[in-house]
Amino acid sequence: MSGTTRGVARIAGLCLAACAWLTGSAAAQEPFYAGKTVKIVVGFPPGGGYDIYARTVAKFLPAHVPGAPSAVVVNMPGAGSLVAANYMFNVAPRDGTEIGSVESFIPFEAFYNGNGVRFDPLKYAWIGGLNAETNLCMVWQSSAIQKFEDLLTREAVFGATGSGAPPVIEPRVANVVLGAKMKLVNGYPGAADMFVAMENREIEGTCGIAWSTLTSTRADWIRQGKLRLLAQNALKRHRDLPQTPLLLDFAGTDEQRKLLGLLAAPNALGRPYMAPPETPPARVETLRKAFDETTGDPAFLAETGRLNLPIAAVAGKEIEAIFAGAAALDKSLVDRMIAARGD
Repeated sequence: MSGTTRGVARIAGLCLAACAWLTGSAAAQEPFYAGKTVKIVVGFPPGGGYDIYARTVAKFLPAHVPGAPSAVVVNMPGAGSLVAANYMFNVAPRDGTEIGSVESFIPFEAFYNGNGVRFDPLKYAWIGGLNAETNLCMVWQSSAIQKFEDLLTREAVFGATGSGAPPVIEPRVANVVLGAKMKLVNGYPGAADMFVAMENREIEGTCGIAWSTLTSTRADWIRQGKLRLLAQNALKRHRDLPQTPLLLDFAGTDEQRKLLGLLAAPNALGRPYMAPPETPPARVETLRKAFDETTGDPAFLAETGRLNLPIAAVAGKEIEAIFAGAAALDKSLVDRMIAARGD
């Protein structure tokens, strides 16, 4: 081989090596999510609120994830989303390709020795929440109860749903902790049925109904003054209800404040989303950033507005702090809460 031929071959070899290095480098820099699918596991059947929220997230989230993955919703109903919560903790892949959406009250069942709980809420990688809620105690306009304080001295008949649901738990706890006198009539299938019962004077009121439920289904009643709002179960007053007191406002002792704070904590989660334990921290941060950007995306907000889906986003770190605070409570206080709930 001549010197010229050897030189050409050497240059060609160097070029091939350089091309291989550049190809490898580009591959190494390609985002993890490129070409992948993110599954959103929803703990309820299709068609409900959590499902509709999740499908809207799936539509907009990929644009905010480096690599622009696709996103699909997988419904996994059962036990009020407990099945999905257990799946996310024990079975779902820990690589950031699956996130879960569960009912806000479910993760707290771990603190109350809930049946069938196979997860630790402190170990999930919390991504964020869509809509920090405010639940309300209310009465029909004809009730003799004018304000929440009246319930401390006068019994009133309140409608409730099934055991473990907010319309049962919230008035039970208020009765035990504050001495309220709400006499519960259980067994109503849902809020709509209790609204009919109030209108027909079968019951005077109910607790544990979300403000978003009222605004989306009974906005005319609110405008016409047919409902008297007595108290909010939340950690802070809703921006639309500055004059309606919190249940927390009626706490007179430190124990009462802690118990009522624990009662309100699930509403602060805001339809939470989580990734499984041991998901790589960098991917958790990627998902959190994408979630935050999605909930601030004007197109997403226009779509949720069109669908009448309120958005009051909660950051993943805020959700972490809520669970850390719950876990730090004295066991005797948690036992008192279990007793107050009637579990």
